[in-house]
Amino acid sequence: MAGNSLERRVMPAWPYRPGADVSEAPPPGLIHAQALAKGAIEAGFAKIGPGVTEEAVDLAVSDFLRANDVEHVWTITNVGLGENTKICFPTKHPSNLKAADRDVLMLDVHPITAVGFWGDCTRCKIIGDYPQADKALADLERIHRETLAFCRPGMTASELFAISHEKLVSEGFVLLDQLGNIGHSLAPGAAYLHHFIDAGNDSPMWGAWAIEPFAARDDIAVKVEDLVWFGRHVCTVL
Repeated sequence: MAGNSLERRVMPAWPYRPGADVSEAPPPGLIHAQALAKGAIEAGFAKIGPGVTEEAVDLAVSDFLRANDVEHVWTITNVGLGENTKICFPTKHPSNLKAADRDVLMLDVHPITAVGFWGDCTRCKIIGDYPQADKALADLERIHRETLAFCRPGMTASELFAISHEKLVSEGFVLLDQLGNIGHSLAPGAAYLHHFIDAGNDSPMWGAWAIEPFAARDDIAVKVEDLVWFGRHVCTVL
C-alpha cells in the first residue's frame, strides 16, 4: 500500500496567492454553531409572553442548548426586557424582570459546540400591540440586510462600520453599543481577536465576523446579529 501513497495528492482547491489564506466557504462546524444559536433564540421566543421573566427565557435557551449537546457558551446569554433592552453587555445577567403587555425582548446567544466552534446570534421579538417598536425593528433589520449586502472579502472593518453607521444615523437611530461598534471578529476559541467593527479598526475582514447593529430610536432599543464568512472571493451570511 505504501507504493500507492503518491498516486493521489491532497491539494488545495485554489492556487497560491500572497495575503490571506481563507477558505471560500465557511467551515461546517461554524455553520452548525450558528444554526444552534438561531434554534436557541426560537426556543427563547417560544417561552416569552406578558409576565415571563428574563431568567425564564434564559433557562429555555439553556434547555435547548443542553438538548443539542451544548454544555458551554463563550459569554452569557443576554436577555433584555423593558429598560434592559438598552443594555447588552457580558456583565448584564438576566434578571427577574417580567415582560410587560407591550414590550421588546432582546436575545443574544453564544453557543460553543462539542467540537469547539463558536456561534453568535441576536434577534428581537415585539410583545403585544406595539406599532412603534414594530417599525423600529423592521427598519433596523432592513438597514442590517443592506449592510450585509455591502460586505466584500478583505474590506476593512472601519469601512463597513461607516456604511452601517451612516444608514443608522440617517434614519434617526442612535448606536447603543457601549464600545461604539457594530460587531467583532469571531473564531473557534476567540472573539475580538481582530477587534471590533468600529471607526478606528482598519483590519481587513477575513473569516468569521459577527455583525450586530444595536441602536435605539424614540427610546425603543432594537438589535439584530448575524455571522458573515469573508471568504477568498465571496461573503456568506450564515
